Amino acid sequence: MIKRTFLSSVSTFSTEREKKEMGIGHSLGDGRIRFALTAGACLLALVIVLKNILNVPESRLFSDIVVYIGIYTGFSLVYPVTIHERHSHKINNPSLWCALIVVMTLAIIVFYAIRNG
Repeated sequence: MIKRTFLSSVSTFSTEREKKEMGIGHSLGDGRIRFALTAGACLLALVIVLKNILNVPESRLFSDIVVYIGIYTGFSLVYPVTIHERHSHKINNPSLWCALIVVMTLAIIVFYAIRNG
């Protein structure tokens, strides 16, 4: 004899509360989005500081920024790979990766300041 059970509490449709939760707040909770926004903001800040504060010549700035875009893109490509690695939870932390990008940006700025100073 086959016993049938119906789960009335399981629904394939989202509730109104779940629909309200989906949005910018939900997207920012995703580490990949937060990391990409941090990397973009750091790259923009790097260009502004190097051009306006440290007065790096534009000819040198353009070639260096192309290299830095490559470095930031490399970090952006490596981060999602580490999310799928479940054996190390510390490396999966998006705050760690965001801090790494900020520290790298500050190190580049300090390097230029020492070199031009």
